[in-house]
Amino acid sequence: MKIGRVAVDGQICFVVEREGGLARVDSLVPAAGWREVLSAWERYEPVLQNAPSVELPQGTVRWLAPLPDPPKFLLLAGNFRAHVVESGFAPLPEGVLTPQFFIKPNSTLSGAADPIPLVQANVALDYEAELGVVMGKRLERGATAEQALGAVWGYTVVNDISERKLNAGLEGRHKRSNDDFYDWLVGKWFDGSAPIGPWLVSKDEIASVDNLVIVARLNGEIVQQTPCSAMVHSIAEAIVYIAQVLTLEPGDIISMGTPSGVGFARGRLLQAGDLIECEIHGIGTLSNPVGA
Repeated sequence: MKIGRVAVDGQICFVVEREGGLARVDSLVPAAGWREVLSAWERYEPVLQNAPSVELPQGTVRWLAPLPDPPKFLLLAGNFRAHVVESGFAPLPEGVLTPQFFIKPNSTLSGAADPIPLVQANVALDYEAELGVVMGKRLERGATAEQALGAVWGYTVVNDISERKLNAGLEGRHKRSNDDFYDWLVGKWFDGSAPIGPWLVSKDEIASVDNLVIVARLNGEIVQQTPCSAMVHSIAEAIVYIAQVLTLEPGDIISMGTPSGVGFARGRLLQAGDLIECEIHGIGTLSNPVGA
């Protein structure tokens, strides 16, 4: 099933996809939104499947972030070998590797067609198309790979917008040894720097995650195109490792990292007026203009 949130002339509506169209299901969604639905999916799924269609109000439809307030929004770094190399690092060694993950604030989340803000500090803004994993069950330390996959509800599309040169031109700055790392991290935290959606898609609709292809297009030109089978760490491996550190909850989003082809490596970063599209067939497409 595909579930989402839209605004029609300012009125927020919860929707599901039905026969190629949208069906409004506001009356079936609790005040907590999709997070509560995901946590009790066995109860809500048949209700949503059999819900009578309700027309959307007349007006302009704007796609919102389907989960605007996940308990945690986590992202993997360096989960595609070619992207590690294009970022200027040595090729990853074979054998056992530790997943690397970080967190983005919820204020970064935006909708599937929202403009990506450009502010004064943005001098090297970049795109990163990614597969987002949506948790549907609580998972704690000691989880097995089977339990990890069983706790997954489904998937979405993420664009991890990143400022590559935060503070690089700061006049009179005295750098500390770890400033480059923190500049990289905080450069991912700008408000509105993580379009997601447009849908959350339940895992039963995806036959094989390995067969999914992550695609990004900049002004219509394909700049990223890689299958998820190229990920260093599988979804199960990443979740098992993360659960050793923190408890995962229904509604958590884990973005699985980006493949090669980012703008910094291509020498073509985002500019005002650009259109960046991130697509995973069967899940959805983000189509975000750059600048207000």
